[in-house]
Amino acid sequence: MGSPIESTWAYAAVLIETPLGSSGTGFLIGRRVGDADQWRSFLVTNKHVLSEKPAKRAAMQELLLHVNVERGSGLTAEAVAYPLNDARGSRVREHPDPAVDVLAIDAVPLFNGVQGLSNKFVPEDWFATADKRAQLEITAGEEIVTVGYPSGIRQGRSNFPLIRQGIIASRLGEELHEEQRDSAGNCRKRVTRGFLIDGATIPGSSGSPVVLKPVTGRYQGNAILLSSAPALLLGIVAETRFAPIPFGVSAIPSFAGLGLAFDIETIVETIDLF
Repeated sequence: MGSPIESTWAYAAVLIETPLGSSGTGFLIGRRVGDADQWRSFLVTNKHVLSEKPAKRAAMQELLLHVNVERGSGLTAEAVAYPLNDARGSRVREHPDPAVDVLAIDAVPLFNGVQGLSNKFVPEDWFATADKRAQLEITAGEEIVTVGYPSGIRQGRSNFPLIRQGIIASRLGEELHEEQRDSAGNCRKRVTRGFLIDGATIPGSSGSPVVLKPVTGRYQGNAILLSSAPALLLGIVAETRFAPIPFGVSAIPSFAGLGLAFDIETIVETIDLF
């Protein structure tokens, strides 16, 4: 049996390239429409993957999406110019809170327009909502994986992403309160609707899904489960944390090994805007 991460989230990952020359990760998710087995798909990423500036994001006309297609020779990487507007208006929805770095793009035209597309969306059944987190007793210290394209790295002739692992470093479902110092040593307080992960991010990991690692033998209650938990979506990577090292009258940023992720609820709230 192959890895459940490779067969699902690796096929959901998309390398996003902007007209401004920057790149980041996005991932495809699906929401059921009506009672029938019909789905609407979305490409989720961070606002800053497109641009840090709202005006530049609003003016952006298209993205270059690096996907995989099935051709006669097998799986092949392909770059698709994807318009961000259509006759009905913008295909992009941003989370309304400026502090929440999450946006979603209507991906239905991608699936309808690219022949042989092998990328797949992961259904909303795999969202680690509060009820599922409570049911499975998902806690800090659990193993996670991130799937994406840090620094634009991908594998050869297919756009296969990098799969990295770490742990949940702070509690899920609670606000994260921090005191941060800038390079000049000034301190500011920040409250974030997210959580920290340890060991799974490097610069360029923005937009990667944070997924519960399917581990056989994980604790739940007072028992050890013989079956693994599903690879549920916990959130989305937004930042790599740096720790300031004092240097004279200023400070030098140093990689802290921590990443900030916005929680699944912020993703749900964003796709609710469609």
